[in-house]
Parts: sequence; C-alpha cells; structure tokens
Amino acid sequence: MALDRVPRKVGIVGYGRLGQSLVSHLLTQGPELGLELVFVWNRDPGRMAGSIPPSLQLQNLAALGERHPDLVVEVAHPKIIQESGAEILRYANLLVGSPSALADQATERQLLEASHHWGHAVFVARGALWGAEDITRLDEAGVLQSLRVTMATHPDGFRLEGPLATMRSTGPRAVLYEGPVRGLCPHAPRNSNTMAAAALAAPSLGFDRVIGVLVADFSLKNMHVVDVELSGPPGPTGQSFAVHTHRENPAEPGAVTGSATVTTFWRSLVGAEDGMSQAPGAQPSPPSVYHERQRLELCAVHALNNVLQQQLFSQEAADEICKRLAPDSRLNPHRSLLGTGNYDVNVIMAALQGQGLAAVWWDRRRAFLAAALAQGLCEVLLVVTKEVEEQGSWLQAD
Repeated sequence: MALDRVPRKVGIVGYGRLGQSLVSHLLTQGPELGLELVFVWNRDPGRMAGSIPPSLQLQNLAALGERHPDLVVEVAHPKIIQESGAEILRYANLLVGSPSALADQATERQLLEASHHWGHAVFVARGALWGAEDITRLDEAGVLQSLRVTMATHPDGFRLEGPLATMRSTGPRAVLYEGPVRGLCPHAPRNSNTMAAAALAAPSLGFDRVIGVLVADFSLKNMHVVDVELSGPPGPTGQSFAVHTHRENPAEPGAVTGSATVTTFWRSLVGAEDGMSQAPGAQPSPPSVYHERQRLELCAVHALNNVLQQQLFSQEAADEICKRLAPDSRLNPHRSLLGTGNYDVNVIMAALQGQGLAAVWWDRRRAFLAAALAQGLCEVLLVVTKEVEEQGSWLQAD
C-alpha cells in the first residue's frame, strides 16, 4: 500500500460505462496506488443513485474546486471539454477522454492557454488507438509521412450528428466518411476519439492531415475493428517504410465503447498520475524546462535548443549552416575538422537569425543584469549555483 505518499485526489466526470469502470477501479485498487476518489459528476445525477455514495456525488460541476482534486478525468462527451475544460484546469490536471473535442481549434487553444496560466497539465487518453507511443516517436523523428485510421462497426454502434446522421447504408458494408479527422469529429464526436488521439499523437500531421475513415459494417454486431496504417519516407531501395495494425475489439451490440478500451482508460489514468508525480508526495507542477545534456562537441546545438526551449536544431542543421557560411572552403573554419561539432559563434548567430532572432554581444566590463534590465521589460533565464541561490545575491542587478 502506498503509505509513503499523499494520496492523489481524483474526480470522474461522466458515469457511463467508462466512468463506472474507472470508479470501480479507484475504489478497489486506488488506495494501493495512492489514488483517492473525491467526486463523481454526471449530466443525469439520477444515474448515480444507489451506486455512488451521496458524499461522492457532485451535483454542480462548477463546484469541483471545493473537492480539491489533483486530477479530473473526463469520460462524458466532447461538449464537456468544450464548455468546461478550461475551467477544470483552473483547479486540477485534466485527462481528456473525448479528444475529438480538440478538433475544434478554439477549444484546443483555450485548453493550452488555461494549462499555461494555471500550471496544470492536459493528458489525452489513448482509447482504442494501438501503438500511440510508436506513432509519436516516428513523428518526433520526422519520418512519419502519412497516417490513416479506419474504424468499422455495426451501424447501431454509431452516434452520428449532422449530415452523417441521415446517411443510410446501401449494402452490407459502406464507407460513411473518408477524409481529414477534423472534418469527421463534429459529426461523429463519440465515434472519432481513436482518430483524434492519432492526430494528437502525430502533431506534424495533426487533425488536417491524419485521415479518418468511418465504416458501417452489418457483420460486426459485437465488434469494433480499428485499422491503423502509416508510412514513412522511401529508403535506399525506393521502398517506403510502412506499418499496418488491425485490432478487433469485442463490444456489446450497439455499444460505443469496446471492452478492451475500458482497460486502456484505467491505464491512461494511472499513467497521468505517474506523469504528475516527480517524487513521493510531490505536488502537480507546471511544465518543466526543456534541457538537452552535452553530447560530443555539440554544445552550440544544445545551447540553441535550450534557449529556444524546443528541439529546433540538430548536428546536421548546424553542419548545413557551416557550409553556407564557407561554401568554397575545403576545411570549414566554423566547425571541428573531426566532424564532432565544436561550432563557432558565427553558427549560433546565423541559426538565431534564421529564427528571426539576434545574438547580442555582452561586454564583461558592464554589469550584465543592470544593462539587460535597463532595456525595459525582458525575460532572463539565470542558472546559478546552490550557494548563490541561498545567499540571494542573484537579486542584485550588478
């Protein structure tokens, strides 16, 4: 039992099949994992009667702050995220179980702004998406060129809106939609979450370039079938890297959620709690500072990425800048002859110029902070020793 740490307080928004499963897991397994259920909210409060103790029932979602949750898990409907997601982030970290809500750019922007303002994190449940971590790794490496997610089930398993709601299958199997995921989410908000999770796992493609396909198949009365197809750039032989996964998820007739998806949501909840925890008893903290450790003689590359707080430059990019600075030189004067880095300041300045920034020389004879602060409002990142921090001498502008 996790007696060495303060229990994380968890609130559940939505008490359908997913909500009921999460509540059961929290009540039975939560104490051993350091998790405490502090409230359950549902649009229809009557659904909680007889199964949720009155002390855990939250009648008004706007009052969730009174329960002091560390993590709120949404498993209700995309509208909840669109209407209340930003307000939830005021009080707690948020695990989004309906990522199709983020296809709306205004909603995504509001959540990001609220997350930064209140210092709370946004997590996204993977749901029925198989291989989400692998997709993210390929995307971060810049080798993901296409991603297509097909979801097929019996028409009774769909909860469609708008023009899709009036479509009728003309045969045993019919494609209801094929196109960018962003266009599907508003019309199939409860049946497009797997595709939305894929779009979020591959931000270089996003909602506009990840393709979603929704298929009505009368033969799939008790099954949800998800196919994920992705491809990368051609290799030396001209053939492209490709992956195709096929997942058959048992489901009750007419159910929106498959049985395996219920299990993955619990894992997403535990994973979100792990992401919040940096040490036993640690409190949720704002996003950490991006930092790259030294490798070879790539200090210039690391310094650029650390200052800009994201991985914008690589050794290859720095080498390309060297070539532009000295295109006719056989022995490039701006880097090590051994090809291990050791780039000079001209490379740093050129890299910053490419980002619309400028490097400003500092004269060591002048007081650094005094000179910087004299320019007006500015943002300064100071890295000091423990002794300097304890003495508070960094507060002195000179």
